[in-house]
Amino acid sequence: MEAKSVFNWLPSWFLWFRTIFGCRFFYFIVQAKKEDGTAKTRLIEVGATTPGKRHNEIKTSRYTLLTFVPKNLAEQFRRVIHVYFVIVTIISLAIDSPVSPLTSIVPLAFMVMVTAIKSAHEDWRRHGNDGRVNNQMVEVLQEGKIKEVRNSAISPGTLVRVKEGSEVPADLVLLCSEGVKGKCFVTTANLDGDTNLKTLRVPLPLVGCTPENLPQGLRIEIPNPIADLYTFFGRLIIPGTESLPLSTDKLMMRGSRVLNTEWALGCAVYTGEETKLALNAKYVSNKFSSCESATNRCLFVFIGIIILQIAVSYIAKRYIDVNQQSRDLYLGLGATFPQPFSGVMQDVFSFLLLYYYIIPMSLFVTIEIYKFIGALYIGWDEDLRCKETGLRALANTSDLNQELGQIEILFSDKTGTLTKNIMAFKVCSIKGNVYEERKKLLYDISTEELVDTGQADIKLFFLILALCHTAQTSTADMRKLSEWLSGSSKQEPKNQIKYVKNGTIPNGHGFLHKSSRGMMNNIYKTNVQYQATSPDEKALVEAAARFGVTFLGEEGNNVFVKTKEDTEVYEKLESVEFTSERNRISVLFRDKNGKIWLFCKGAESSVFPLCRNKEMVDKINHDINAFAIKGLRTLAVAFREIHEEDYQEIRESIKKQTENSIEELEQITQQFRILERDLILLGATAVEDSLQDDVVETIASLRSAGIKFWMLTGDKVETTLNVAQSCAYISENTKQMFILGAKEESDIKAHLEECKRIADEGQSLALVVDGANINQILEKSVEADFVEVAMNCNAVLCCRMSPIQKAEIVKLIRNSPGRPITAAVGDGANDISMIQAAHVGFGIFGKEGHQAARSADYAFAKFSMLKRILLVMGHWYYQRFATLIHYSFYKNLVLGNLMLFYQMNCAFSTQSIYDSMYLTIYNLFTALPCMVLSVTEQRWPADLLLKSPMLYKSISKNSLMSWSRFSGWMLAAVYHSVVIYVAAALAVGDTAISADMKPVDLWSFGAVLYHLLVLIVNLKLWLQARYHTVAFAASVVFSVLVYVACNTLYASINVNLHGSILGTYIRLLASVTFWALNCLVVVSTLAPDYLYRYLSDRNGKRFESNSMENV
Repeated sequence: MEAKSVFNWLPSWFLWFRTIFGCRFFYFIVQAKKEDGTAKTRLIEVGATTPGKRHNEIKTSRYTLLTFVPKNLAEQFRRVIHVYFVIVTIISLAIDSPVSPLTSIVPLAFMVMVTAIKSAHEDWRRHGNDGRVNNQMVEVLQEGKIKEVRNSAISPGTLVRVKEGSEVPADLVLLCSEGVKGKCFVTTANLDGDTNLKTLRVPLPLVGCTPENLPQGLRIEIPNPIADLYTFFGRLIIPGTESLPLSTDKLMMRGSRVLNTEWALGCAVYTGEETKLALNAKYVSNKFSSCESATNRCLFVFIGIIILQIAVSYIAKRYIDVNQQSRDLYLGLGATFPQPFSGVMQDVFSFLLLYYYIIPMSLFVTIEIYKFIGALYIGWDEDLRCKETGLRALANTSDLNQELGQIEILFSDKTGTLTKNIMAFKVCSIKGNVYEERKKLLYDISTEELVDTGQADIKLFFLILALCHTAQTSTADMRKLSEWLSGSSKQEPKNQIKYVKNGTIPNGHGFLHKSSRGMMNNIYKTNVQYQATSPDEKALVEAAARFGVTFLGEEGNNVFVKTKEDTEVYEKLESVEFTSERNRISVLFRDKNGKIWLFCKGAESSVFPLCRNKEMVDKINHDINAFAIKGLRTLAVAFREIHEEDYQEIRESIKKQTENSIEELEQITQQFRILERDLILLGATAVEDSLQDDVVETIASLRSAGIKFWMLTGDKVETTLNVAQSCAYISENTKQMFILGAKEESDIKAHLEECKRIADEGQSLALVVDGANINQILEKSVEADFVEVAMNCNAVLCCRMSPIQKAEIVKLIRNSPGRPITAAVGDGANDISMIQAAHVGFGIFGKEGHQAARSADYAFAKFSMLKRILLVMGHWYYQRFATLIHYSFYKNLVLGNLMLFYQMNCAFSTQSIYDSMYLTIYNLFTALPCMVLSVTEQRWPADLLLKSPMLYKSISKNSLMSWSRFSGWMLAAVYHSVVIYVAAALAVGDTAISADMKPVDLWSFGAVLYHLLVLIVNLKLWLQARYHTVAFAASVVFSVLVYVACNTLYASINVNLHGSILGTYIRLLASVTFWALNCLVVVSTLAPDYLYRYLSDRNGKRFESNSMENV
């Protein structure tokens, strides 16, 4: 094939490449515009269906039979290295190649095929899972009858019936249920890991309805899909009556499971890929390891080496052609000068095909396998398994294993991360009087006397705690209440109580008669058991029960509370739920006298501004600060009476809402927030959350390892400081600097200048900042000053932080000068943004669900496990990765250098010294030991790494991937290749090395070089290993023996790929000179490596001995 034909190939290939990537880029633009166009809402006709279309089909598979080949190839060839090898392969086909094109085609095809088989297997499993889900039979209501259809046939508007124990097949708005009137209980463990029961409520006008008598013409207005599990708003339009706002307590999410409810009927609103489950499942981490950047730099260096080798070789070839024309007497007429362009390209591309092997084609396949197996080891590690829960550590990604050894700054949440998130009620303040619980009794702190909890203020305080929450009673207690109210209990006659519905409660019917109190006590012989999504709520409801106000449960919209005197009934009208932005919950109730009350509970920062009794605010705030100093978590409690006119006015405003926009629709669900004003502050609660086990030791070890530790929390300053001192994060000698309440930029700058002065004096400094000032720092021109000060502090505590602020701080430090590698750890949904903003995100399986764990890169049960994950696993993974990268480049550089050295002997004629088969299968004889080492190597044992955290500091800032380390490996490659080539050339130059005394030809010389190459690079890796296992030693011996066997077999067959090597290797094996050469080369090449290893190990053993003695 003529050399110029390559130019007919390359433009078309680049056009294909540009088309794929250009189309993909255009696709992303279109997709982004499509996703931005979500301003309008949807109106769904309840009961309407769209037959023939698979709306609810879930598709997690990526390919079909038709698209697999083109799509998978397109995905694989996004990598630059794949493109590089394709270009080389095309060139080998387009020119008169000095080596067989099979040397490029076979390895590339093998690499692509292995990746394709792996992708096909994974996708085949996805297809199977999709089929099982999509073909599952579900019950739907059509034409007044229950029918069974395939899951995929559900469309928006379809009425779906879900039985107890079944999973919800789509996102449904609850319309009616059986069992407990007006309610449905679900668990969302499949979505967020929370196993506690959640209560969903039927819209009030539909309570008591059955599938047969649902009103006709119902419509539901909702926004376009939102991924957030805890955000849902819309409205239910009922003909002839008012529209009702819809919130999260009306939504049955796909993947949740119905429990304690015989059946529930809902209208599908989001199906298929639009469900919250599917939207959250689409989260894919785009994080990349900093080590990959170092690997890419190595690649560019080697590309530069190739270019340099090609240039030098071409210049040398032209020089020889011009100045040594005497060769023409026996070689024939040489190349003309000046050489035509086609001839130049023929020579340049020929040299490229000889030298391109120095870039290891197997590197990225090896890396992927290393990452995959490394992620499995995290889950298999018994030391990362929680003994109490049995939960194992989980690696949600394998791309960041080596990054675990490079963490410089760790951002941590406080509650549930450093603490156990198991709350215990300790003390409260009621109208300025402080009361403490002692042995389940309430004492006045000022008088040390036992308190009568029947006092009006105290009773009201605990009544609010018993009513204003989202907790539920246990399943057994629910049944007790339901059976008793339905009259099935023999201990209480039916209709002893009248239910509250849409109006005032006649006096005497809002509580149970005294004659029934004894029977009620017989039913509840044991304490009521509660389930709550928040440990705080559970602790407060249990405390209210201990002090005489017991929450019994709910029936429809009626809430039952047992006091010392009576069992009272309250009608629950509306609730404004807790969110991380609001930091409070408010609930509207109607009492037995028809009065409407708003009960509010939340963080003092969000409740105090809504209160009108400012003097009481000052008193309670003083008490809250005292509680916080003791490390207690506090909440403010307030209330107000709502006039009927105000309540009805809001209901009327909701009816008039007609705009079809997300903003207007969301405003419907927020109308009742208007009532959160002019509150009367009643008191505050304080609960204790103790530290997790081994937190103090873990933080101390991480700091000794050179990892800076920041605490980001939503708690008060005083509480945060107390916890920081409890976990030895701040010592008594640490100077504390506060940036709190600064109004102007100049004030913040003044604080920061003072911090700089203290830090310059060498004092230990702790910086404390609150959320309000963080906003100012992020918005003003003091970011750089804050970063400079914070990076020089021994401790940084950011208090009263919102989830967004946590993420912004992480991004600020991540992008600061020096680009430190950051990690973030948290246990709750409010920590997800912080976790995802860091280079590496750690999630703890929390008491409030597993949202953080599912969104994190790595998840585990306890904060103390970070010590092993970073100091041990991180150290091992990073060291293994560095060795893998360096060795891969080393072994291929030795191969390439031998090819270059031979060009000096053959006048740069582009003649290959190796048989093409040798080049094709070289990586097969060197990959296995490297693979085994990458999952077993341990420079230091785990016990020493845990006891000597400073070893972690020794590998920080990518020190093992530094240019000095890389250069050391490359110098070793040059030295080894020089020794191999010179020794082999001297051995075969003037002697007959083979047993038959025949002189060595070109292919025999190549076989000698190749044999020594495979032997030396395998022994070099063995010498490099610090942790010798049977598996690793066996892999080295096995690789060498397999090479000898394969080459013997190959030399026994007359295969002429690019030259005949028939019998060459067999004659070498029978030669004593050949084996003597083996011994000489092994000693000569590896002696310096052995000496370096001996001195290194000697120093290492001395260090290990000193470390153990110090411990």
